[in-house]
Amino acid sequence: MSDDVDLPNLQGYVSIKTAAKMLGLAYQTVSQYVREGRMKAVLADNSLTLIPIEEVQNFKPNISGRPRTTVPKWRIAYDDNTLIQTSIVVQIRKGKLEAFRKRLEEIRKESEHPFMGTIHRYIIGSKKNPNQVEISFIWRSSVMPDESTREQALEAFRQSLDDVLDWSTARYDEGTVFMHA
Repeated sequence: MSDDVDLPNLQGYVSIKTAAKMLGLAYQTVSQYVREGRMKAVLADNSLTLIPIEEVQNFKPNISGRPRTTVPKWRIAYDDNTLIQTSIVVQIRKGKLEAFRKRLEEIRKESEHPFMGTIHRYIIGSKKNPNQVEISFIWRSSVMPDESTREQALEAFRQSLDDVLDWSTARYDEGTVFMHA
């Protein structure tokens, strides 16, 4: 029997495959975490590795990458490859902050709303107004889809967050990035 087979889980335990789905990670990544001892697991029937559900729920992966040793230089994009920013400032519906965070996690796990042509996508919580977020998309003009395609993608995004964000409060802006790092 193999860990990648979907089996009914024992109470309080899940397979590596289920743990990977819960964490939004690849099966191989979770399997490696178990081998490295970063995630506790037990062997059942000498062939099936089970992970305590609590271990999965409390697991925090290490931040990937290495610390920068140099600061990136400022750059100015060529005219035929400028960067365009779309900025949206919108209010979180009253009492919906946790639901908003959960919805963002679902979007991340399901890889929803990729906004083709973007090189960066940010959703930023306001320090000054904790019930407000800024959504920022940075597009590379050379691969940026036409306005109609962008609007369709944005409308699907708005619909998926409609129960947690008050789109009637949204302020939109678009601009050219003069310089970036």
